[in-house]
Amino acid sequence: MNKLKVTMDAKESQQISETIAKNLKDFNESKVGAYDFKPFTISLTDDAENFIAGLYGQLFDKVCLIETVWVRENERKKGLGTQLFNKLDEFIKENNCNLIQLATTEFQGRQFYETIGFSVVAVLPYEFKGYTTYIMRKTFERLD
Repeated sequence: MNKLKVTMDAKESQQISETIAKNLKDFNESKVGAYDFKPFTISLTDDAENFIAGLYGQLFDKVCLIETVWVRENERKKGLGTQLFNKLDEFIKENNCNLIQLATTEFQGRQFYETIGFSVVAVLPYEFKGYTTYIMRKTFERLD
């Protein structure tokens, strides 16, 4: 038997990352069938096309995975986040999704997300720099 060598690199190797992802996807597809992640962004700009707020994520089958949400600090509490999520609700319904999932920390937007229909489904203490992270979901239909 050949001797195996374990290598550690303190930075990401794009080639190795892509190989791992491809091999895992091949394995998963052998069990569940073909699938893709479909990225999207939603943004808000002012009349001068200055970026004010946005979110991005991926659609995966009937699930919308939100990666990041951001609203310019001096524009918060003006309904912009609600506008973003109203647009997202339209988008996921058009794409036959039945749930949105995101993560937020205790100092970010948990209360906001709860006011627009999200519920906490998991709590991860000491997950982000010592702060608690909440996994939140908003469902649109009964999940089978």
